[in-house]
Amino acid sequence: MSSAPAHQFGPEQRAGAVQARILLVSAPDVAAFLPALADVGGSTFTRPPWREPYPAARSVASRALADRARPGFVLALAVHGDEVYGFAYGHRCSALALLASRPPRDDFTLKELAVPPSLQGHGLGVRLHDAVLRAAGDTTKWLATHPGAKAAIGLYRRRGWRTALLHRPDRMIMRRD
Repeated sequence: MSSAPAHQFGPEQRAGAVQARILLVSAPDVAAFLPALADVGGSTFTRPPWREPYPAARSVASRALADRARPGFVLALAVHGDEVYGFAYGHRCSALALLASRPPRDDFTLKELAVPPSLQGHGLGVRLHDAVLRAAGDTTKWLATHPGAKAAIGLYRRRGWRTALLHRPDRMIMRRD
């Protein structure tokens, strides 16, 4: 599957992204989607506030490949036809809880959520977020984001996340119970 967005508009002038379905991908099948994850990461994380170099932004795919072996791994893709419009993934991990001086439990960390800027504003981020968190089960959830990622932080706050810690000038840790 390619991740280059096909900007086809329907009768309501809404991008095809609105029609994307959310697909949960099993850990063994992650490798099949690495090029799409890299492309989405490259088009998302090179922009402000992250401003990562293109190769670093694309490395999200290799991180997902490594993380698929972790307990509780969940990957959700927004797909429409052959196109991957965005993704989110996470796994069981208490590292952010420890940074926020909280006792570790059976915590879940939302590691990445990416929707290219050209496809934002159609609810894909919310749908990806909700699919991953639903699959994670009833546990404390954690994430780290850039404090300048206003749209992402807005999404997270609307979905019940609260700031737990500002860790470094470029990293905000959030928690959801």
